[in-house]
Amino acid sequence: MTPALNGSNARPAPSGTRDVLPDEMRELREMTRVMVDLLDNAGYGEVRTPTLEYERAMAGAELGPSAAYRLIDEHGDALVLRSDMTVPIVRVAVTRYETDDLPLRFSYLARAWRRVKPRSGEAREILQLGAELIGSEPIDAAAELLALCGEVLSSAGLADWQIGLGDARILGELLEASGASDADSRALLEAVRDQDLVTVDALAKELGVPQAATIARTRINGDDLEGFDPVGIGINPDSAAWSDLTTVVGALSPEFRTRVVLDLGLAPKIDYYDGIVFEAYDPAIGRALGGGGSYDALMRAFGSSASGFGFALDTELVHAAVAGEERGEGS
Repeated sequence: MTPALNGSNARPAPSGTRDVLPDEMRELREMTRVMVDLLDNAGYGEVRTPTLEYERAMAGAELGPSAAYRLIDEHGDALVLRSDMTVPIVRVAVTRYETDDLPLRFSYLARAWRRVKPRSGEAREILQLGAELIGSEPIDAAAELLALCGEVLSSAGLADWQIGLGDARILGELLEASGASDADSRALLEAVRDQDLVTVDALAKELGVPQAATIARTRINGDDLEGFDPVGIGINPDSAAWSDLTTVVGALSPEFRTRVVLDLGLAPKIDYYDGIVFEAYDPAIGRALGGGGSYDALMRAFGSSASGFGFALDTELVHAAVAGEERGEGS
């Protein structure tokens, strides 16, 4: 008689992590193979960086996601498990390609570990697939990476993906012009980031910038942008942020624009995004599948004047969305 397994003394996987079993693993492996091949064929060379990075060497790490795990090596140096791939790839670009012609195109499929809020339901361990374009003209880079992200989502098997597109500077420019203090601006932007619209309304009223609450709620279909008047909600149409945003939308194909919603309250969840930002969604799943944007501030933190733009997708969320579409969810 074959003995039965008894797991009564076993502990579950750590909070924010999960086991992937054979059937799902086979599907994930095939899906990511197709996505990686697409990026490679588009000219984005795949790189792999160490799982561990020196904390002191990550000059721009304070702009990135918070490290979840730290340890000390045998020499007493502080190491961290990487919390994303953009920061290590910028490190690679500025240390290994400093004499190469720009632009540089990189892709990756790698795990990252992040600190998350308790009981948020977010994953601590993420299998990310992404692409980075360093040293291209910012508008060209944004249009290229947005289109590429759409191709990757389609290659994974998603039919109904959508893009939320915004600019991290829009609310910042409004608050700066209003004379709001740095602390007040951070508080309002944090509330926008958390989609805490009650707090957004209260802070906007307190600071005397009711337009901020309006902007935080404004959504515009990409193919309706031409008839939209930004002045009516307090946006300067001649500002760099609005000009860049509308130029990027104009550079997208007509078919792609039908999948884009301009989300003027879209606030970056990672501090190094400082211009155009976007998130990828699918109606079959109730959270962003990933996103990206421009990160010139991160490049400057590493001593480079080149521009940077990239995106990353949570492959397990993409896989869940594919399965959801097959079940007819969100349709």
